[in-house]
Amino acid sequence: MLVIFLTLTGWVLDRSFRTSVTAGAEEQLRLVVYSVMGAVEDEGGRLQVGVDISEPRLSQPDSGLYARVADDLNGALWVSPSATSDVNFDTGAAEPGAFVFVEAALPLPRYVLSYTVIWEGADVERVTFSAAVDQAPFAASIGEFRRSLGVGFGLAMLVFVLAQILSLRWGLRPLRVMADEVQALESGDVQTMRDGYPRELQGLAKNLERFIEHEQRSRSRYRHALEDLAHSLKTPLAVIRNTLIEPRVDRSLLGEQLERMESTVTNQLSKASARGPVVVGKPVDIGVQVERLARALQTAYIEKDVDVSLSKEASPLVRGDESDFLEIFGNLAENAFKYANSKVSIVVRQEKNEALVLVEDDGDGIPEDLRADVLNRGKRLDEIQPGQGIGLAVVAELVVLYAGRLEIRESDLGGAKIEVRLPC
Repeated sequence: MLVIFLTLTGWVLDRSFRTSVTAGAEEQLRLVVYSVMGAVEDEGGRLQVGVDISEPRLSQPDSGLYARVADDLNGALWVSPSATSDVNFDTGAAEPGAFVFVEAALPLPRYVLSYTVIWEGADVERVTFSAAVDQAPFAASIGEFRRSLGVGFGLAMLVFVLAQILSLRWGLRPLRVMADEVQALESGDVQTMRDGYPRELQGLAKNLERFIEHEQRSRSRYRHALEDLAHSLKTPLAVIRNTLIEPRVDRSLLGEQLERMESTVTNQLSKASARGPVVVGKPVDIGVQVERLARALQTAYIEKDVDVSLSKEASPLVRGDESDFLEIFGNLAENAFKYANSKVSIVVRQEKNEALVLVEDDGDGIPEDLRADVLNRGKRLDEIQPGQGIGLAVVAELVVLYAGRLEIRESDLGGAKIEVRLPC
């Protein structure tokens, strides 16, 4: 683009300069014509050109400037002494009172200007005054301009190209640094990306950082889940092995250990399957999810005839996995329906950069001294209702995974009030 732009600019400047030089040549010849016309004398009907001509070059042989006065038959009435060789003054037919300017190629390149007048009282009716000048000086001026233009534009192009290379290298340096850091991350030399990227790359750097953190959390979660699973299965397997050695197998003990192993596998799979905040994908509408869950649970617990109050002041959007949010709010809403006497209240709204979900019921509530215990896996306050005691523990782990907060308080309805805040 730079080459095309400078070439077109040079072409326009060259044409402008050539036009200006040609116009200067025409103006010079016009002055010569006026000078010759001023020197013409009418003597008894015959036209003669006096020797007092203001242009001295017309008197110098082969000076490059020539003039001629001709009659209507193109017969020369007067030719300047400078025209010692054949000079072509022909410019074609012209109306009286009009200047005609041409570029003659033969016998030598020259500019020619003619002006025809009707001279009253002369023995010839039409008189044509012509002037010619060699193109060589003008062509030399145009050639010098072109050389200067070429050198100047060549240097300008070189400077512009170097400036572009330097500016692009400087402007793209953050990308090269980022590429080097990504390569270092792939090789394991570094664990995080540095700060200080330009505004245009801050979003990309932030998303890469979130992706790295997401992958690190996933690997850590899988590793911990496998370690916990291996550790949790060690004791039941030992009990089963020792029970099978005994001559009389205690089936109840075997069933108890198998149930324990099944619960452990379920818990660890639930922990490992949580994805956490995602880097790509559309944000999840929390309000829509909670509304669907409330309708589904109203149908599931239709025999309890629960009065549900759902308030969505705003529908916050949180980037993450939809199944994780279903796990969080599904457990909370199900516990509220399960333990409520007749009323459940759910509030969804956005406060600053957080999504707030409040789930309340009018049940027996959770004693203050036991609120931390119910967030531990397998800890249940109610042994009558079915379940494994892992719902709130899964909710707590997922909320922490999303860098959110979970609080258990007493509800104005008389039961439990659980507040979940997730960053948007």
